[in-house]
Amino acid sequence: MPTYSIKMRASKSGMHVSGAERIIPQQDISPAISALAERALHHGLGRADFINIKMEEVLPTELEYLDALPVSTSPAPTIEGSFAIMRQILGELGLADKADELIDLFRHVHPMRGAVLYDVATGQRLEPDHERGIRVTYMDAEGASSSNSNKDHFREAIVLATKVINAPGIVAELCMSDDPDYVVGYISSKQHGYVRLPPLKAVGDPHGGRIFIFDSRKAKAEDAIYYLEKQKVLVRGLPPERPVNTNPQQIFAEELERLKEKSLYRSMRTMESAQSKYVDIKGNRTLMLASNSYLDLANDARVKQAAADAALAWGAGSGGSRLTTGNTQLHEELEAELARFKGTEAALLFNTGYMANVGILSALCDSESVIFSDEYNHASIIDGARLSKARTVVYKHNDMQDLETKILSTPCRKGIVVSDAVFSMDGDIIDLPRFVALGQKYHLLTMIDEAHATGVIGATGRGAVEHFGYSCAPDIIMGTLSKSLGAEGGFAASSKVIIEYLKNKARSFIFATSQAPAPLGAALAALRILENEPQHVQALQHNAAYFLDCLHKKGIEAHSPTAIIPIIIGDEATALKVAEELLGEGILVPAIRYPTVAKGTARLRVALMSTHTEEELARTAKLIAEAIKRCK
Repeated sequence: MPTYSIKMRASKSGMHVSGAERIIPQQDISPAISALAERALHHGLGRADFINIKMEEVLPTELEYLDALPVSTSPAPTIEGSFAIMRQILGELGLADKADELIDLFRHVHPMRGAVLYDVATGQRLEPDHERGIRVTYMDAEGASSSNSNKDHFREAIVLATKVINAPGIVAELCMSDDPDYVVGYISSKQHGYVRLPPLKAVGDPHGGRIFIFDSRKAKAEDAIYYLEKQKVLVRGLPPERPVNTNPQQIFAEELERLKEKSLYRSMRTMESAQSKYVDIKGNRTLMLASNSYLDLANDARVKQAAADAALAWGAGSGGSRLTTGNTQLHEELEAELARFKGTEAALLFNTGYMANVGILSALCDSESVIFSDEYNHASIIDGARLSKARTVVYKHNDMQDLETKILSTPCRKGIVVSDAVFSMDGDIIDLPRFVALGQKYHLLTMIDEAHATGVIGATGRGAVEHFGYSCAPDIIMGTLSKSLGAEGGFAASSKVIIEYLKNKARSFIFATSQAPAPLGAALAALRILENEPQHVQALQHNAAYFLDCLHKKGIEAHSPTAIIPIIIGDEATALKVAEELLGEGILVPAIRYPTVAKGTARLRVALMSTHTEEELARTAKLIAEAIKRCK
């Protein structure tokens, strides 16, 4: 069976994002390429917009087999402590007089596109191109899995270090990953093996560097460079990253501790009252500026009474899926009203908005489809695309020119363009006219997620189509009942053909017990209130404009055309601290952090309600400005 070398290099806006390679038998090529592409699209440095994959055959006579370096770990309490250990090891290698120079060079080499080749005999850098550096290629672990898309820093580093240390004239290697989530570095040599050094940088630091310490008295530089860049190597006997643990849950406990260290740990906050503009938290009356109940209908007496009436009339549960025993007049009545409200021929209910997106995309698309998806789309859209097995092409956020470029460069027999209508973390609105026009021009279905648009934009809260003056409409509108309507569930609104197809193909509809009567009754009542009392929408839109004006007067830069107003803080820990200070003042504004938003863009996410008063909003803006000033 032939063996092949596969290399992946990925970049975003011309900047390096990710690189990886495999040496594998022919039958593993397809899963390996898929895994490498997936890795390039989900990286801590950002989603790649250019991915190059190169494949070439490797002859058996070209392969060299090496035993993996022995591994040890030398943890230190601080970053400087790790560098002290590195300095000590360099001294043991007879490089004490060069240690400070090497470490200073190591700490200032960036970005890590390639490695420095430093000659200890002359004190000179020998890599032919200082910008490119020496790039070690053609290497893999013997028998490694071909389908794993996750980066295994530990195993990949041992493979590379083993090859480097076996190159002619190489004395040692210093390395620190440029992955902002990975803080462990290492020093390797034949004498010491592979020595892990945690921590070698702070969490979130994108700095990385690599130095190959070479001795020109032992070999020629060109021989070392040829070996590093051309010799094909498989490394045997890689050790596990940590000893096998008899407690299978320990690995999860350790990951939770790492999340806490990075200020990325999440926990739930208990509400002791109904969801409304004020809630009780630990006995304290707290102004709610985090709820998606934009029109405050979740606590509306009429909506609650409708839920109670539906439960009394129809029972507590539905008893089955819609296609067996769980279909009621309530389901069909709500679907008819939703279709009329959204201006479509038909609608179909799902248990949640998440299940709606997953069901729609996985039903309408398959391995022959292409899904063009905005880079800021909600996780439910991303997961639905993955489950569909379609090819997913990500275009720049709300950039219709980039979308058209991607469409033109990705011919397909069938496809769909999908986007949030109002983006949940930034509050901005899709360029719907151009979005729909591109779908029509290239014969693609168009779909928008109106979870945060219904009841929020448009003169009467009907969403993006109304917001743009009914000048255009997508093929499919997905929406939720759990936000402005204050109930629970999701829906698809579209043509009769699409809705009938979803009834027969959407697995999250077919195999789920249908919604209970109470949330259906609540949603019906809320939808009728929204239709008959547009003043709620107008009050919400006024509050958004007023609150932004209050922020600007306090020197806070924030922009949004909707009820979602992000206030960018940047650092995760600082955002958490500001949020906690506000909670202490009786205001709930959540800190949103990576991976929900990009690293370095942690923010306060304000979600307004139509019932907030100008006095409450002005006080909130003042307290936010004061908290940011104290915490930064």
